[in-house]
Amino acid sequence: MGNPFLSFSDHLVSLVEQTGRSAVAVHARGRLNSSGVHWTPGIVVTTSHTIRQDEDIRVTTSSGTTLAAELAGRDPGTDLAVLRVAGLDSPAITRAEDVDLKPGTIVLSVGRFKDSTSAALGLLSSVSGPSDTWRGGKLDRVLRLDIGLPAGGAGGAVVISAGKLIGIATPALSRFSVFAIPVSTVTRVTEKLLKHGRIPRGYLGISLQPVAIIEQLRSKLNLEATSGVIAISVDPDGPAGKAGMTMGDVLLNLGERATPSPEAVHAALDADSIGKKLAARILRGGNAVDLEIIIGERPVK
Repeated sequence: MGNPFLSFSDHLVSLVEQTGRSAVAVHARGRLNSSGVHWTPGIVVTTSHTIRQDEDIRVTTSSGTTLAAELAGRDPGTDLAVLRVAGLDSPAITRAEDVDLKPGTIVLSVGRFKDSTSAALGLLSSVSGPSDTWRGGKLDRVLRLDIGLPAGGAGGAVVISAGKLIGIATPALSRFSVFAIPVSTVTRVTEKLLKHGRIPRGYLGISLQPVAIIEQLRSKLNLEATSGVIAISVDPDGPAGKAGMTMGDVLLNLGERATPSPEAVHAALDADSIGKKLAARILRGGNAVDLEIIIGERPVK
């Protein structure tokens, strides 16, 4: 009878070698590289938060070849960035499409650190439905991992035991755990970035912080909300400023959504909201005030 631990170890080594051929090191943030995945011929997907420069980006493949890369676009909302790379000598990754993922599934995160393939072993700790990120993006589902990413591991491939990709590793969408940005989200965002160079998002022109609403005020105004978001700065030339919102106003609702947190506001400001006039209810000086805000498009930084 063979050694099952040795067989499992050999299988992991094989998976890392196989996946590592499609993983690249991305040099776009000084001395520390991140990782990326050869998505389709000539296209590399990586994480947006690790791209600290728009020019002079390079990638290093598993063969050790270093190539110039062009930033095709980025979406901070889903923490994805897309690079165009001519002359890639590595195979494109094999994806797991519509796989039935369950908590407890063993996963591997595979990337590149300097001149070596890097890997981490963990579990798929939870799987849940579509969700808005705190950055204002949309995930088709949330794949939360119990895994510790190695140095340079952000942007690496997350694969299951069959050797197929289920997502891109990022620590930037949660304060508490690593996510795998799911394949369906990567496909959707990558197609838009290659076509448009960006993902349009709605814009109010205000900075917000959550704030509790005291019981006396809730009773006086017959409010159900226990919290809202207070404007700590307002651009007078921005959409909210033009509608009459000022610093210190507390936003309770935007459109048909309650806004108990900045994340709820971001969720209301999707691409479809741009140009629309949305009703907003605010608290000002102990009174409820209704405004109408024509949503703008977030400026490209």
